[in-house]
Order: sequence, then C-alpha cells, then structure tokens
Amino acid sequence: MTESAAPARTAAGRPTAPAPAPPPRTRAFGRAVAMEWTKLASVRTTWWCLGLGFAVMIAFGLLMGFSAADRIADDPASAGTFSYSQVTSQGVFYLVQFIVLILSALAATNEYANRGITTTLLAVPQRGRVLAARALVTAGLGFVAGAVTTALGIGAVWTVIGAHAPLRAGYALGTVGGSGLCMALFAVLFVGLGTALRGTAGTIGLGFLLLLGVPLVLQLSGVQALNDMAAYFPGIAGIEFYAAGDVGFYTAPHDGPINLAVVVGWAAAAMIVGWTELRLRDV
Repeated sequence: MTESAAPARTAAGRPTAPAPAPPPRTRAFGRAVAMEWTKLASVRTTWWCLGLGFAVMIAFGLLMGFSAADRIADDPASAGTFSYSQVTSQGVFYLVQFIVLILSALAATNEYANRGITTTLLAVPQRGRVLAARALVTAGLGFVAGAVTTALGIGAVWTVIGAHAPLRAGYALGTVGGSGLCMALFAVLFVGLGTALRGTAGTIGLGFLLLLGVPLVLQLSGVQALNDMAAYFPGIAGIEFYAAGDVGFYTAPHDGPINLAVVVGWAAAAMIVGWTELRLRDV
C-alpha cells in the first residue's frame, strides 16, 4: 500500500500554498481583449477618429447629393442611373479608409512610443495573444467605422435626392455590410504593419502607399498590365468588393470573391509579419 506524497514545506516546516492554476485559454484571451478595449476606449483620439469619419461622410454625402440633384434637374432621365452605392463607396475609398488607417496605426504603435508595451507584455506574456486581441478590438472599431459611415453617407444622399432617385434597400445593405467587413480587414492589416514597423508615421505612410499611392501611379502609367496590377492592392480590391463592381472608375479585370480574397491575403500577410517581428524582437 503506497503512501500519498507529502505536501511541500518551506524552510520553517510550514506547507507551501499550491501554485494557482492558469486560467483557461478562452478566459485569458477574453481578458486580453478587455485590456485592449480599455486602452483604446480610454484614448480620446479613438473617438475623435470615429467622429471625424462620421462627420466627413455626412458632409460628403450631402455634397454629392446636391451635385446629383443639379444633374437630375438638367436631365431628369439621369435619375434612373444614379447609384447610391457608387457614390458612398467612393466616399469610403477617398476618406474613411484613411481614418481607419490612422486609428489602426495608433492602436498598434502608440505603446512603443511611450514604452507601455513593456507593461502590456508583463500582464499578457503570450505575445501572439496580445496581437490577436489588439487586432480583434481594432477590427471591431473598423467595422463600425465602415458600416456606420456608409449608412450615414447613403442617408445623407437620400435626404437630398430621395424624391427623384429611389433607394434599393437590399443593395444599400450589401454596401454597408461590405464596407464594414473591408474596413475591419484593413484594421487587421494595419495593426500587423504597425506592429512590425513600430512607428506611427511609417505605418501611416506605408498604408497610404498601399491604399492609394502605388495603385494610382500604376493606373496613371497608361500600360494596361500595370493598370490591372493595381487591382491586387488592398485599396482597389476593397472598393471593388464593397461597391459590388459599381465603382464608377476602372479598378480590376475581375469581379467577385477574388477581391475579398486579395484583402484577406494582405491582412493575413501583415499579421504574420507583425507576429514574427513581435515574437523575435525585444521590446
């Protein structure tokens, strides 16, 4: 008959307290998400970015609505070809996606500027968990930014020309959902890039080039092969996706899910690079 092992004792002969069991992974990840949300929600810049996005999209929608109203007044038949989704998608492309870029860059890089990343990693030593939680929280804010601003833009346009150009609710909802999903993926993309670059200015600069700078140069080249190559950058593929092909300017030789796959691929690649940099490089 075997005896049970005696409890460990201190030098004074007292039994030591058992080590606390680590929390389950789901609970630990939930705590990391809560921590990241608290950090983002407590910074006024986060709400300024979202508020600015809402304001500029309403202003953009009203401006485009009055412009369309003038065209319809001169040519009433043009009301039948007016597209709410096309107009608001262009607003997201030229305005909102850069607000998501700034918000994500700040979320990813702010702690490197004030050395807060050290405290974060002491609280959550698993670096991959930190990055995943940060990406998830920022993606949620990106979805809100994309979906709400698109809905506000459509509503602003409708208030001006709704009596002349009917709004197809199903098509509009598709644009709202597509914009939210794409902005969420952009948030993940720029969190990954920001984690790798560790600088706000560098992240915003590279993000601008990926979203607009390089594709614009390729499209201005006049070479069709380069023009088509621009479709494989996230900004162009993104608008082709959430506008459902109704973009209003040439974007890609293809339609459909491949555009979403391009954005997902960029986001996944950026997260891999960011995770590798965070894992291998000291803080």
